[in-house]
Amino acid sequence: MDEALPYINQIRTRAISQASLSRLTFANGNPIGNWVVGQYTTLGDQDNARKILRFERRVEFAFEHKRFFDLVRWGIAEPTINAYFAVEKDRREHLNDARFTAGRDEYLPIPQQQITVSQGLYKQNIGYN
Repeated sequence: MDEALPYINQIRTRAISQASLSRLTFANGNPIGNWVVGQYTTLGDQDNARKILRFERRVEFAFEHKRFFDLVRWGIAEPTINAYFAVEKDRREHLNDARFTAGRDEYLPIPQQQITVSQGLYKQNIGYN
C-alpha cells in the first residue's frame, strides 16, 4: 500500500491546484465552493486502498471515456452504469429504457464488412449476431 500512496496523492494535488480551482467560479469571479482537499496519510488495507483509488479516478475522469474503461476493467460496469440509469431515468426522458448488459455492451459490434474481409478470422462480439 505504501507504493500507491504517492500516486493517489499526486491525483489529489492536481485536483487542488490553482489551475483547477480557478475554473470553478461564477461569472462574477467568485468561487462556487469552499474546496478543502487534503492528502491521504494512509490507505489502510488493500480493499480500502482499492476503494480510494476508484473514488479518485471517478472524480478525475467523470464523464470521460477513461471512466468507462475503468469500470469495464474492474468488472463493475453493469451495476455502476445501471445504478446511474436508475437515478437519471426520472430526470432524463431519453434514459427511461436505458440498460447496460454485461457481456454485450462492453464492446461495439464488428462491422460485417471487416469480418468478411478477414475471411472469417474475426468473430462477431457476443450479443451482436
